[in-house]
Amino acid sequence: MIPSDMKKERRKHLRLSLNFKVKLELPRRELVLGGHTLNLSFAGAFIKLDHIPPVFPNEYMSLTLMRQVEFTCRVIHSNADGIGCQFDFIQIRYYELFKKMMLSNAPDPERLVKEIGRWAETKGS
Repeated sequence: MIPSDMKKERRKHLRLSLNFKVKLELPRRELVLGGHTLNLSFAGAFIKLDHIPPVFPNEYMSLTLMRQVEFTCRVIHSNADGIGCQFDFIQIRYYELFKKMMLSNAPDPERLVKEIGRWAETKGS
């Protein structure tokens, strides 16, 4: 087993250690869970839950952040600490609010702006 400090970082997006209240809905199981983010990026989040049910990689769920921003996301991994999810869909009206939330809480907002620009360039090609 590789020690966690020696694992290669595979994330492409800056993660912010933000504690935002969330609601997760797993529609196929009619399950609603409460929790909070441990970290957050423009691509996904790691969520600490009040109760962690068995979840499966690639299982889809709805995530509501601070009762204001709604995402469709999929489970990437889960462990005793919570669920890692990747954002799959967000409506533009929520994206603008999410972007403001991220930039206003970032220690280096300029780095996030550059990241958004790189992402837009690769998606626009």
